Amino acid sequence: MTLIVWDVEKNVVRKARREDLYEAIYMITQLIPLGRVTSYKNISEILGVNPRLIGQALKNNDKPIIIPCHRVIASNGYLKNYSRGGIVVKKKLLVLEGVIVKGEKVSRKYFIDLKKILS
Repeated sequence: MTLIVWDVEKNVVRKARREDLYEAIYMITQLIPLGRVTSYKNISEILGVNPRLIGQALKNNDKPIIIPCHRVIASNGYLKNYSRGGIVVKKKLLVLEGVIVKGEKVSRKYFIDLKKILS
């Protein structure tokens, strides 16, 4: 699926660029409620992009907490890299928000399907 956007400055519809996709990823990430998590895969399915793009965008997130990238984890429940201090910091942030993390894994009960919120 090709994503298109409206370019306001040029008054045309065009294919989405990387920065457009990053903005969409950041907006979707902000929908994850406190105390819940979602997966890279869940966000990628909404946008029709590779889950690795989600990881790249969140790695470049310069507004952690505002854009809660620590709430995005692997679909198997395991914590993945966190560019703001590693898995240790990601785990601490999730625990502060009420998510129980055993080792480096989050229970399925904390997952939220953002596709349901957006449908």
